[in-house]
Amino acid sequence: MMKIFYKFAFVVWLITSANNVFADDLKPSTRALDGTAISYNYTSGRSYHVKFAPDGVSYQYLTGSKPEKWWGPFPYTAFEVADNTYLAAWFEEGYGDYVTLHINFNNNLLYGSAILQGETVHFHGAKIVKVEK
Repeated sequence: MMKIFYKFAFVVWLITSANNVFADDLKPSTRALDGTAISYNYTSGRSYHVKFAPDGVSYQYLTGSKPEKWWGPFPYTAFEVADNTYLAAWFEEGYGDYVTLHINFNNNLLYGSAILQGETVHFHGAKIVKVEK
């Protein structure tokens, strides 16, 4: 009976230890992007200007029908996943768009994933052409 108890205790310890190690490796969310504006061009031909601020993320769809219009601000969450590399995401309530950006300032590349109006999937890479802080 004691052997079963020790085996069970060992398995519980392994599971909880593994969860703690994994959780310890995760970085907390950050507001380091606040005050940053970037312009980028997707391989699909779309171009955007995005600015991060304490009240949320706003953007201009430069190759859309209203390039002067600012959309947002939308509350966002970001993580610095590596040195000078961020993962940022937001939901555009009222439009149904969910956007995630992987922004690498080290090589000025960005990868974007979006579900637009809850239907269309956008998944492309982009070259960052301008950064303002």
